Amino acid sequence: MQDKRRPGFPKLAIVGKGAIGGLIGFKCHQLDYDYQHLVKTQQQQLFRVTDISGVTHSLMANTSVITQPDQFDLLILPVKAYQVMPVLEQLRSFIQSHHIIMLLHNGMGTIEQVRKLLPNNPLIAATTSYGAFKPDTNTLIETGLGQTHLGWLGKVDTGLEQAIEPILSALLPPSYWHQDISLALWKKLAINAVINPLTAIHNLKNGELADKKHTVSISNICDEIAEVMGALGYTVASAELIENVNQVTTDTANNYSSMHQDLKFKRQTEIQFINGYVTSKAAELNIEVPHNHRLVEKIELLQ
Repeated sequence: MQDKRRPGFPKLAIVGKGAIGGLIGFKCHQLDYDYQHLVKTQQQQLFRVTDISGVTHSLMANTSVITQPDQFDLLILPVKAYQVMPVLEQLRSFIQSHHIIMLLHNGMGTIEQVRKLLPNNPLIAATTSYGAFKPDTNTLIETGLGQTHLGWLGKVDTGLEQAIEPILSALLPPSYWHQDISLALWKKLAINAVINPLTAIHNLKNGELADKKHTVSISNICDEIAEVMGALGYTVASAELIENVNQVTTDTANNYSSMHQDLKFKRQTEIQFINGYVTSKAAELNIEVPHNHRLVEKIELLQ
C-alpha cells in the first residue's frame, strides 16, 4: 500500500466523530491517510465499524482534543449546520489562511457566514448521500452507499485543485466536482426540506412518505423551492425535485431522518438552515412560500 503519511501529504482534521464524520475517519483509516478526529475529550477506545457488506472492523481512531489539535492542512466539518460557526470560532487561533475548510452538512446558509469569518481560506462545500448510523459512541454502521458532490467556493490555484481533489474524491465515492456547487446544494436542500420536517412532524420512517396522503404536501414544498431556485437562476422543474425526493425515500425507506431523531432526542434541529433558508431567500425575492413557512413554524413549536 502506498504510504499516504509521507511528508507533503495533507493532514486531515475531521471535527467530531458523528455518523458521517466517523465514516470519513474510517475511510481515511482504510486509505492510510494522515487524519485526526477533533473531539471534546481524549478517547482511546476501540472503534467498531460495520461496513456496507456486513464486515466489522475494529480500529483505534486517531483523536485529538479540539482545544489542542495536532497540525492539520484540511479541516472537514461534518457537523450540524448550526455548529459550524461555533466550531470555527473555537478553532480560529489554529486556522491559518492556507488551511482548506470543507463544509459537509444538511441545509444552506453557512457558506456566507464562513466567508465573512475566514475570507482568505480556500473553501469547499460538499454534500453526500451516504448513510451511516451510530447505535452508541464507539460503534458505527454504514447503512447506505451514495454519491458525493463537491465544489470550490471561489477561485483557487490549479495546483491546489490537482493536489486535493483526488484525496477527497476517494473518501465517499463516486465523487463529482462542480464549477458551481450551488445547484447541487439546492437540489439536496429540496430533498431535506421535504423528508426532514414531514417525517419529524408525522413521526414516520422515510419510506412511509410514499403513502399517497403525503403526495400533495411533497408537491407543494417542491413547487415553492423550484420557484425560488428559478428566481436565483437555477432552472429546475418541480417534477425533478419530487422525483429526487421519491428516490431518496425509496433508497432510505427504513431510516429515520436526522430531524426526526433530533426531535425524538430533544436536540436542536437544522430547520432554520433547511426550510428556514428557503423562506429567507424567498423573502429577499418577494416570493410567497407558505408551505415551507408553515413547516418552520411547526418544527419550532415541537423542538
